[in-house]
Amino acid sequence: MDSIVIGTAGHIDHGKTALVKALTGFDADTLEEEKRRGITINLGFAYCRLPCGKTAGLVDVPGHERFVKNMLAGAGGIDIAMVVIAANEGIMPQTREHIHILHYLGIQKAIVVITKIGMVEDDFRELVVEDAKEYLATTFLQQAPMVQVDSITGQGIPELTSLLDFMATGVRREAVSRPARMPVDRVFSVKGFGTVVTGTLNEGSISLNDELGVYPQGLPVKVRGIQIHEQAVPTARAGQRTALNLAGVSVEQVRRGCVVAARGSVQATCALDVHLSIAPDASQPVKRMERLKLYLGATEVLARVILMGRKQIYPGEECYGKLQTESPVIARKSDRFVLRSLTPVQTIGGGRVVDPAAKWSGYTDDQALAIMQTKDKGTSQQVLEAFARETLFGDKDAIASAANMYDVGKYFETLMQNGRIMFFENRVVHVEALQTLLEQTLSILEVYHTQYPLRAGIPKAELQEQLEFAGRPREFEWLQGWMKETGQIGQSGLMLYKAGFAPVFSKKLGTIRDEMLAAVQKAGYSLLTDNELVGNDKDRQTVLEALLQTDFMTVAGHVILLRTLYLQAKETAVRLARAEGAIRLSDFRDSLGTSRKYALLLLEKMDREKFTSRQGEERVLL
Repeated sequence: MDSIVIGTAGHIDHGKTALVKALTGFDADTLEEEKRRGITINLGFAYCRLPCGKTAGLVDVPGHERFVKNMLAGAGGIDIAMVVIAANEGIMPQTREHIHILHYLGIQKAIVVITKIGMVEDDFRELVVEDAKEYLATTFLQQAPMVQVDSITGQGIPELTSLLDFMATGVRREAVSRPARMPVDRVFSVKGFGTVVTGTLNEGSISLNDELGVYPQGLPVKVRGIQIHEQAVPTARAGQRTALNLAGVSVEQVRRGCVVAARGSVQATCALDVHLSIAPDASQPVKRMERLKLYLGATEVLARVILMGRKQIYPGEECYGKLQTESPVIARKSDRFVLRSLTPVQTIGGGRVVDPAAKWSGYTDDQALAIMQTKDKGTSQQVLEAFARETLFGDKDAIASAANMYDVGKYFETLMQNGRIMFFENRVVHVEALQTLLEQTLSILEVYHTQYPLRAGIPKAELQEQLEFAGRPREFEWLQGWMKETGQIGQSGLMLYKAGFAPVFSKKLGTIRDEMLAAVQKAGYSLLTDNELVGNDKDRQTVLEALLQTDFMTVAGHVILLRTLYLQAKETAVRLARAEGAIRLSDFRDSLGTSRKYALLLLEKMDREKFTSRQGEERVLL
């Protein structure tokens, strides 16, 4: 079933609901209050079959300024807009506001429909038409076709249907192959079925028994029923008005503004990089950090606007900025949004999402602005690289998703050939991000070498703690390997140091070092303690700390041993285990020529290292 979505827009009582009924035969006003008051309050839905064979789902939106938020919840997914202007009133305040909204939502196809032509004389109607054309010439609707109708008599309805049919043939679906995403505009419960949500499926397809998620909560759900225009179907596709019966979630857990999507395909965020546009007739400029209402998909949320490089933006101007939302939202790059002021309540602007998961970085405004411009208007390769640059070891698919790009293998390949990125398994390493991390590493090493000039270097674990890097151990090992291969750092045991660094002992400290080495070597397996080596001498303590990174190690607590002797003790344990089938304390003690106490300390250390395992009074190799 090939479908499109047609939406109405216009001032209250200009005949939108009557027009929908004339086109479809359905009364979209279903609430008792709507019928009693004669106005549309909530979204209404109807459908009809067009001559081209496509099914048109019609979204009837309220025209009263108090219900603009309801209008916005249904306007985001429409393919063709019918801007309704009553012949007996002409352009009115909500006409202008709805036109602004359609513009900010990026609606490309629209028809201007002059309704109620049977209620006025021809001269007055012509005056209204000319006045409308004069205003529309200043908007994105300047080239939109205009049709005059009377929804009661049916005059003009065939011409309007024909025009809608012609436009419908030009609607193309490019997002069917992408992960499913559907903003929820209605939630209700059906007896015997449970939770039902409706919306326009923006991307992808949804089939029976699909396991999806409800976001931003991330609630897992299963699709147990799908309806398109009141007909049960096995699959819904992008562009269709869709009703989903969801298992695993209650009505109370879902609300208008939630998004049903493929699991893991979207990410909740409270920070968006955006391109902003302020309406020419906005009553006042928008100031940096001003609190506004953000309408994104079917979501309404409060947000603060942070302008890039300026303190305010005036009516008719555009700029880049960030939106800091007060609760999580779901977005993709290039999604359109609308902004309304809190006082007075009016639509003042809108724009498009540049980055759905904006970073709070140390960039200057100029740097952040340049990055946003590249993400927004760069070539496909430039956009992909801009997103890759901001993450170290970023997943290829996640980077492509953030950039809202697919089939990006050729771009990654070109970036790699040009030396802009490297790969570690399925993860992308951008050379600039890598260079930043290298500079951080060298800075940490310089500080460490200054603070501890006698130590061979910084322990690996300590370096990883200090770095602004939260990768996995294997990724950290890869980083170290790259830094060593490029000659930036060196390694001594478990210590890392800046290339060219070497501990420098003064004559006095060098003498102490030689004395300590000789003492520990002479003691052999009759182990000495750090107190026996140092006492209260600060210089000796400094030397001991340096030697513990190179020649010495602690066996237990404050007991000191040469690293080479410990390795020899392990070899002895291996020899005994192979010869006797197990390691007995007495045999180990005699082989080392030490006391039972020190032999036991050595074996217990091997146990802790999982080199040996105690079984009764004996030990075996692991």
